[in-house]
Amino acid sequence: MASPSAGFPKVYILLLNYRGANDTLACLDSLRHLTYPNFQIVVIDNASPDDSVNRLQARLTTNPGEFHLIVSPQNLGFSGGNNLGIGWALRQSEHDAFIWLLNNDTVVKPETLTPLVREALKTGGLAGSLLLYPDGSYQQVGTRINWWSGGAKGYRESQVTDGMPVETLTGASMLIPFSAIRNVGLMDASFFLYFEDGEYSLRCARAGFPLTVATQSRVFHKEGATTGRKSLPTQYYFHRNRMRVLFMYASLPQKCAIGLYAVFRMLRSVVKLGMNTAVERSEMRASTCVQWLALVDFWKGMSGPCPHKLENLQ
Repeated sequence: MASPSAGFPKVYILLLNYRGANDTLACLDSLRHLTYPNFQIVVIDNASPDDSVNRLQARLTTNPGEFHLIVSPQNLGFSGGNNLGIGWALRQSEHDAFIWLLNNDTVVKPETLTPLVREALKTGGLAGSLLLYPDGSYQQVGTRINWWSGGAKGYRESQVTDGMPVETLTGASMLIPFSAIRNVGLMDASFFLYFEDGEYSLRCARAGFPLTVATQSRVFHKEGATTGRKSLPTQYYFHRNRMRVLFMYASLPQKCAIGLYAVFRMLRSVVKLGMNTAVERSEMRASTCVQWLALVDFWKGMSGPCPHKLENLQ
């Protein structure tokens, strides 16, 4: 008799946890109902300073074999932490399989994984899900880049169709075939946080792996649960790493335009400081300082964790 998983390639589902055990456990609760018959969950704790590891180990005691737990001795960021899981998965199988990068602050429905795998098998490339907010409203499917201004924005809901190509996918839900990883390598750990998924998408696309969306694969995503959407560290990594990606893949004329526009934006922010109330100026001053630090660090070629004590700016 054929195995129930026959014809269904193995999928390693990676959940990266950092101080987010509540979200991770809720995500695990939803994953246990997946109808896809051939997957293994890998949870990587990124040196959480709270009781996350104890809670995850307690979950394994209650549900033996539900997932494989990797405990990192240090916080390696999103890319470095996921690389631990990817490396472990690659060592488990010589056969073609998939990595499903899935944010721990997500919840999925039982049928979520099957159309994602189907789309990737159809194209031979990477596939992303339709990301929704917890209330079911549209969030995003990926990002497109203006290679002259450096701006990055998502696709409007009205533009989204099943199987549509996108310029970059989001690491909140990204299915990556082993063949792509063996071709282009692991994620770039020097990004630490933000835009590592964009860089990896661009690297895979340039190596000939299509990036498409499976709209029947629906993932409910809180967004920003770990870092905070507007926190100063989030702003720092966003602005520094956005410039890094742009200058890695832009042409020389595009780099010149992007650099000039970045300087213009900084000057514009300084001018706006004098046009607001005292409270608004305080918030904008911290934000402007962080953007300036990010831009300077980019020009210096700095990468990895933020070297600044950003809380001193508040």
